[in-house]
Amino acid sequence: MMHDTPSSSRKKALRSSIHLFLMSMLAFIIGFLMSYDAATMQDNTWDIDDVDGSITTLDTVINSAAAAAFEDDDAPATTLELLGRISLRQRQLNNEIIREYGVFGKDIFNKINVEKIIQLSPLSQTKLLRKIMIKIVLSRIKNQGNEGAEGSAPVFHWVTVGDSSAAGYGNAYSQSYTSILQTTVSSIFQSAGIEFVASNRAGDTFSGMEVAFCTKEMFGADVDVLSWDFMPLDTNHFDPLSNSQGMDPLLFGERVGMTYYPQLPFLYFLGKATGVEMQQQLGALENRGVGFAMMTDALREVVLSVPNGNDNDGGGNLPPVASNFHCNGAIEGVEACDDLTQMYQCYSNEGGECKKVKYDVAKECVDPRYQTPWNDGFKMHRLKGRLLGFHMIEMLRLAALELDLLELKQPHLRDSPLETLDILRNEEEVEGFLFSKTTATTSTKESSWDLLKLKKSTCLNAMPILQNIDQRDEVLPIQLHPPQSSICEEFVPFQTAFFRTSYREQRIRLLEPVSEFNEGREVMYGVCLHASICDAGQCEVDPVPIEDTIITVDTVQMSVHDKLISELTRIGGCYFLGNEEGLIWKEEAGGESGITIRTSNTLFVSSFFALH
Repeated sequence: MMHDTPSSSRKKALRSSIHLFLMSMLAFIIGFLMSYDAATMQDNTWDIDDVDGSITTLDTVINSAAAAAFEDDDAPATTLELLGRISLRQRQLNNEIIREYGVFGKDIFNKINVEKIIQLSPLSQTKLLRKIMIKIVLSRIKNQGNEGAEGSAPVFHWVTVGDSSAAGYGNAYSQSYTSILQTTVSSIFQSAGIEFVASNRAGDTFSGMEVAFCTKEMFGADVDVLSWDFMPLDTNHFDPLSNSQGMDPLLFGERVGMTYYPQLPFLYFLGKATGVEMQQQLGALENRGVGFAMMTDALREVVLSVPNGNDNDGGGNLPPVASNFHCNGAIEGVEACDDLTQMYQCYSNEGGECKKVKYDVAKECVDPRYQTPWNDGFKMHRLKGRLLGFHMIEMLRLAALELDLLELKQPHLRDSPLETLDILRNEEEVEGFLFSKTTATTSTKESSWDLLKLKKSTCLNAMPILQNIDQRDEVLPIQLHPPQSSICEEFVPFQTAFFRTSYREQRIRLLEPVSEFNEGREVMYGVCLHASICDAGQCEVDPVPIEDTIITVDTVQMSVHDKLISELTRIGGCYFLGNEEGLIWKEEAGGESGITIRTSNTLFVSSFFALH
């Protein structure tokens, strides 16, 4: 006898029947889940074969029953279905980790360790869970075909902001922790009907000033999470008014809040300069609406728990991602030192085999410019990516539970996802309003506070132009760094883009033309310049900040609204354009609008910006 394929309506009916049967066990299941959390917080070991088998089995049964009713690609209609899918995916991932790290996988990736390494307060966790809850609800709206539902799955967007080590220089792009995070969590978020996208926007060619004024243009307009990951180089390293690349974490949080208001991205601070003091300072930012998490020094303790690479067995019997991870305490063969030229990270005399196997790329891709002691190797990147992934998966599970608790308190919301969405978004908007109306936190870099906090900015950055293939007439030609011909295919995604100047005058428009409605506005204009390295007429970007190159109004001829500049003032790796009255341009209606630039030799511009 032939059977027809179940129709969509029959699937929904079957799904509803399963839901009615499982709802009777909802309180029991949540109780088990909550007690499991409490138990594992007290337990310092974790084994995928021993971990509370009753709840794992129950979740698997739930997932199996749900999967029998509808395709796995569909977004789950209930929290029970979602929790079941998460449980199944977590178990699969746990097995994968054991294969990757051997017997140490269960010790490294237990719940206690992850929460020690990645710390966030209950207040910040609430903010992060709400962002994920919004994505879950949007997925349900899409799946149910409600009015206003978008055609594609909602996107949870993580963006990594940082230096060369954060980017993964020296490794293949796929080995960076951002890429590992993506591969770790994407299938689990997809099972919840959410597309998880992790974008690597870290690099070594921008300045802190540029990050401050071009945040949205450099890192995207639709962002849920921004990470901050910079190395400390000197006492001024996090002051964007110096030539540093990074930004003081507190200043970074203020600029992010100001830029993305009323939707405040969640912040992860992963850099090597974070600590208890910084966590206390960021608490004031948290109270104003910006949630954050911090990666702690407990990461080092976890790495040192792996066998010493210099022991007789050398740790060489472990899988590649765990063997020779540290040699006599020198992680990946590196230890702290006093040498600024090595970014205070030097290869240790005890480094031994750990130093030799720090990077793992094809021989033809080895580049000594990037395979340095201060850039993390593939083992550290993989560990960070996996830990962040485990953390985000746990946040997804907790968000599903929080959503179910909300619906238990207000049962009518189960059938009203649009109303649920309004509740969650209103909470976010209230926090955004609170941020905008409260006094800014005092930064440790008070000399730069007024300039960075109070000014709104408009920026034209080369990267979005490249990505959108938007070569408008008034935009300068684009130059890639490094050039395509000089790097391996594995490194191509690391490329950054710059505008290339020439002896021909070219015009850039940043603001709307001056009219009777905005006449008299006061604006500061700036440009972030990079020198060139030329050979036989072929010029490449010199990523090193301009130090010896003489930049004057003679070598760089620029004008603002057809008025020649009379001064170039370097501040924080960028140049502000001045006139006879200083750096403030009081604009009048009429005449040409925009900046023109012409240089006697080839230079490269990463950003033009206007502060107003």
